Amino acid sequence: MSAASLLVHKGLDDWLFLTGGSNFVTTLYQREGGHLPDAALTRWRDTIIARKTRCDALGSRYAHIVIPEKLTIYGHKQAEPLVDPDLAPSLRMIRLFDRDPAAYGYVDLVALMRAHRDDVDLYWRTDTHWTPIGCLLGYQTLCHALGLECNEALVERPFVDDLRLLDLGSKLDPPVYEAVREITWLHDATRVYQNDVVRLLEAHEFGGEIHVGAHAVFKNAKAPNDCKLMLFGDSFSGVSPYLFTALMAETVRELEFVWSANVDWTLVQRSKPDIVVTEIAERYMALPPNDRFNLRAAEIRQAMLGRRRRLEAWLRDKRTKWRQRSSKSP
Repeated sequence: MSAASLLVHKGLDDWLFLTGGSNFVTTLYQREGGHLPDAALTRWRDTIIARKTRCDALGSRYAHIVIPEKLTIYGHKQAEPLVDPDLAPSLRMIRLFDRDPAAYGYVDLVALMRAHRDDVDLYWRTDTHWTPIGCLLGYQTLCHALGLECNEALVERPFVDDLRLLDLGSKLDPPVYEAVREITWLHDATRVYQNDVVRLLEAHEFGGEIHVGAHAVFKNAKAPNDCKLMLFGDSFSGVSPYLFTALMAETVRELEFVWSANVDWTLVQRSKPDIVVTEIAERYMALPPNDRFNLRAAEIRQAMLGRRRRLEAWLRDKRTKWRQRSSKSP
């Protein structure tokens, strides 16, 4: 058994779950101890309230959306009890607010996703991310919370069916492939700006390693909502035409995306969005928020990392060629 396979739980009906790794997934479902106890969740609650207050002062609407961990939604597919899904961080945090969390912009996905989890797969069975249907459900929920009109044409977007090796499936021996449907949401919106971090993110040589600080702007003259939205998010949002960012870009006149779990308030003040949305995967909540993110500083750091990775690749290539020449020498 490989070390990687120890991070994956084989659940019922071919469901695979991430159990370890850098985000300590199974330790997140504990009220005391672990990597996200109730005491740590109060920091997230306070940050959400502070963000709402600051957005109100700036004249912007605010929403915070947590993308549930797959165990939170499909915990009933555990082959053996790993966690108590009802102790999920997103559910425990709801109880920490002094009134309806929606009053602070908090958007709950758990109840609706659990209600539909057995009707259709909302997450890939061999990956940690949601399927296009799960993504669409999250999109509709957020639009409803913000009072935005959904783009009804999204259900007509083109798609490709394929058999692919996804993250969790790739950790098993033998690897497990999954039939996937990839929907291209982006149609009317155009990406009019991307910084160098986006270019590094989309360069195959880095394998997606360089992503924090990716900054892209989309414009859409045909959008059903004449407003500007700024989205701070992670890999569930991204910059590709297949994910949450693309759905929102098809919905508002202008969409500005920044890959960050924290808010760059200087950027917000300069951009003057009508709406600010912060999106985070539940497992990433193990890292406490600080909202001291500086996009420009992140761009510089990532550019330096890109140069370092290219240098390392060049040196590896040189060493490989040197060894090959040495092995051929008499």
